[in-house]
Amino acid sequence: MPDLSLKDLEAQHELLLADPERYVALKTYEVSKNPGDPYAHFCRHQGWLRLGNLDAALADINASIALEAKPIVYLCRGQILCRLGRYRAALEDFDRAESLDPAGWPDLWGPLHQADCHSRLGDAAEALAACAKLKEDHWTPGLDGAPAGSKQDVIAEVRRRIAMFRTGR
Repeated sequence: MPDLSLKDLEAQHELLLADPERYVALKTYEVSKNPGDPYAHFCRHQGWLRLGNLDAALADINASIALEAKPIVYLCRGQILCRLGRYRAALEDFDRAESLDPAGWPDLWGPLHQADCHSRLGDAAEALAACAKLKEDHWTPGLDGAPAGSKQDVIAEVRRRIAMFRTGR
């Protein structure tokens, strides 16, 4: 990761939100200057996501993983794969991320994403096992279509999704 000040990081985040095309151009320049920098690829993937270009985001996240495998990068790739409907591949990445940092996995909302993917596949036992790994004080706004709310809200939504899956709705 480059040595950026908090002010620089905040400015880049604001650029990502306000003008993702300029953000992607900035990160493309950084990648061209240092193609071996996993952080530059990781950052550019965020711009591609803001622009809705999942294929480009996936390519950058793949490049980042090839350069340096970190739990957060596997989690992000899993989220992209989930958005693409590739739930089994997403679960493989979530499992990799968890194996790299089991203690930190719940802090990344990892079990939430695992539960979401398993529920989309209709796998009740695995979905509820993932829910059991959620922290007791868990709360989420519902990232990328994953269930929102407290741990109990997530469990209730996972059960509802599994029931809908089983009835073909």
